[in-house]
Amino acid sequence: MNADRKNSARFARTRFLASVVLTSPLVAFVYTPLLVAQTVAGTAVPFATGRFIDALVAGTPPLVPFAVLAALMAVRAALTPCLRRLILSRSRRVELSLQEKVLDAAMDLPPSELSPLANGTLVAKMTRDAYAVGGFLSGLYPRAVVAVVTMATAGFALHSRSPALAASFAAFIPVCTILFIPFARRFAEGSRAIRRRSDGAFASLFDFLRTLPFLRTLDAERRFSAEPRRSMRELADGNRAVDRLSVAFAALLGALMAVGEIAVLGAAGALAAKGAIPVGDVVAYQMLFLAAMQSVQGIVSLLPETAALREGIDSLGEMLRRPAPKRGGLRPDAIESIEFRNVDFAYPGGDARPAVKGFSATFRAGRIAALAGANGSGKTTILRLATSALEPKSGEIFVNGSPMESLDAAFFRRRLSIVFQDSLLVTGTVRDNITLRDPMFTDADIAEAVALSGFAEVAERLPDGLDTPVGRGGQSLSGGEMQRLAIARALVRKPAILVLDEVTNHLDADARAAFGRLLRRLAHGRIVLVVSHDPAVLDLCDDRIFCQIAGNPSYIRP
Repeated sequence: MNADRKNSARFARTRFLASVVLTSPLVAFVYTPLLVAQTVAGTAVPFATGRFIDALVAGTPPLVPFAVLAALMAVRAALTPCLRRLILSRSRRVELSLQEKVLDAAMDLPPSELSPLANGTLVAKMTRDAYAVGGFLSGLYPRAVVAVVTMATAGFALHSRSPALAASFAAFIPVCTILFIPFARRFAEGSRAIRRRSDGAFASLFDFLRTLPFLRTLDAERRFSAEPRRSMRELADGNRAVDRLSVAFAALLGALMAVGEIAVLGAAGALAAKGAIPVGDVVAYQMLFLAAMQSVQGIVSLLPETAALREGIDSLGEMLRRPAPKRGGLRPDAIESIEFRNVDFAYPGGDARPAVKGFSATFRAGRIAALAGANGSGKTTILRLATSALEPKSGEIFVNGSPMESLDAAFFRRRLSIVFQDSLLVTGTVRDNITLRDPMFTDADIAEAVALSGFAEVAERLPDGLDTPVGRGGQSLSGGEMQRLAIARALVRKPAILVLDEVTNHLDADARAAFGRLLRRLAHGRIVLVVSHDPAVLDLCDDRIFCQIAGNPSYIRP
């Protein structure tokens, strides 16, 4: 079974790399043939050099051999920058394409898989791993093509002149391969360890930098920097281990090259001294052997990069080979009810205690349902389940009597508005945060939502009104202002389902009273779900569900 999995993984990597090359006609049908032509011209240079030397030794006019040599070298030199520019341009496009595919895959991930996925891990896939594949196209692929073509043409040319030297050259290749198999395994193990440590370092750094502003206010940042420092040291240790292996690898490769060059030069010199070959062929053989051995060296020296590339492809495959999310097609004209039937949910990566256990309830349009209870009793989890931000581990959720998964997900989400207790603002202007850059909302829609939410008086004080940037994370606004802005964003959508999670926490007394009056108006024709500890808000609700924590598991009691 392990062998089958390894073969399957190798096939998947090979298919992936082939698709990178073959999906670009420019690379497959223009760049590659020109690269082969350039390599063949480079292989012909040693023979042209030998002809030129023989002409000089024989005292014959060297003009024609020199012209041929110059032409070959000119073709090789002229093609180099053109080919390099073409392949670099294509590799950057491949990197960008992969980054966009990872981003799309992340947006399609089920909530249960996206939530525990560290942001640093996603960024690593979009930078390190996409760059590794782009590097294959701009570095590994050309070097492999050049190496194979050079070995083939050099071997053929040597065989046409001296079958004995050609046989020695052919025997040298498997010897090199056998010697470097242990290195290939070590490089693969090292690259795998580096990938794991790199993912850990990315995740640790992202988590630390996310909390750094808060930690600095309490002079605690240095105590919490130990974890990212540890992860970076582990990554550095892994890189140093691979560096030591690379040095040993290069030393062995250099020694083999030196032995081979001395052997060929001695053999060719002996043949020339006996008159078996022209003097120019000594130089030609040496140049050919160097070219061929540099090709062998080029292929073998790809081992470290190939190991890193393999890990990059496997890492990208974790995102790109995920099955496409299931999408329903139902688009109801109105959302009349959301029904929970014996729903259980537990967050991944935590303890075995479920956040919601055996919950059954029905929320109906035109009524305000309140969820109340102690912290950790599952109130916010129920809201996230009702809005498809989470998926139940067992039990079912129905919308208008149909399973939630049968609905068109995008259509359903456009009918939602959610305000959580921690107002999440996007980087941009106030208007961007209200409309989420959706052009369907008119100025009249925005003005109505701003007025209802109580944000109008805030907007009047801002230097550019609704076009004022809010700063990263809303840092230019106070907590109450951010909450009012989040409420305006919810109201502008005129949702069929309105979810409000502790929205009065950051509001002053006047704003809370105004929100209570607004709540009754909002209930008409829509489902309103409220989590609150504010008695004034709870008194306005039609239905109340009390959430409790009993013993170790939590359960919901209507």
